[in-house]
Amino acid sequence: MGSIARFFKFLKESWQLVLKNFRVYLASYIAFFLVDVLASIPWQAFGFPEQSTPEILFSLLVGISSLVIIVNVILIEKSRYKHREKEQLLYSVPTYLIYSLYSVLIILVGPGAVLLAGSMAGIPQPVMIGLAVLVGLIVAIFVAMVALASVLIDNDSINYFKMSYRMARQDVLLIICFGALSFLVELPSFAFDQIPDWRFVVSFNLLYAFFDAAAMITLTVTSVRIFYYLKHQLNDQSQ
Repeated sequence: MGSIARFFKFLKESWQLVLKNFRVYLASYIAFFLVDVLASIPWQAFGFPEQSTPEILFSLLVGISSLVIIVNVILIEKSRYKHREKEQLLYSVPTYLIYSLYSVLIILVGPGAVLLAGSMAGIPQPVMIGLAVLVGLIVAIFVAMVALASVLIDNDSINYFKMSYRMARQDVLLIICFGALSFLVELPSFAFDQIPDWRFVVSFNLLYAFFDAAAMITLTVTSVRIFYYLKHQLNDQSQ
């Protein structure tokens, strides 16, 4: 089976699993929905300028809340795979957040180095930007499993970055498919934000939140399936 076909197989199986056990994911669905609604609050309508301090702080809070919900879904899947009770969020959320930040920083270092070297070498700006984006995407592929590994693997002595790199090498296209779909799912929200009338923005985001919440849960379940598949391909025995 090819990588693209395998990805859609995992996606279909994850969607069927979520539908079959929707009561298990109901709290996460409602939480995702509320986070999406809160993220669309029109601060300008309340007299705050664009990118105001309250808006930035609230966006940060919404982002952290999304991570907490994602970790909750990951732990549900972990308990399913390991046939044991679901773990508490207290330890897993900070771990996931820290390794997500590490991954983002590593992703930014690559393009930053390209831009710096390009400016020193006098390379045309469009070429520099193109190379920087390409390097960023390549690095993102190889660190894609880091945050997941930090939650799904109980052995703290494991080098999650090395593990993610080895897993990505098993099937780069599978990870690209997941990343591409995740981007496409969030794309409408960015498009809605370009509408000048905040009333339409809120209305569209409210309607889209019903779909986005289900999509986020399905994609998170899919990511766990991909993780365990790649781990199996490595014949890795880490628990």
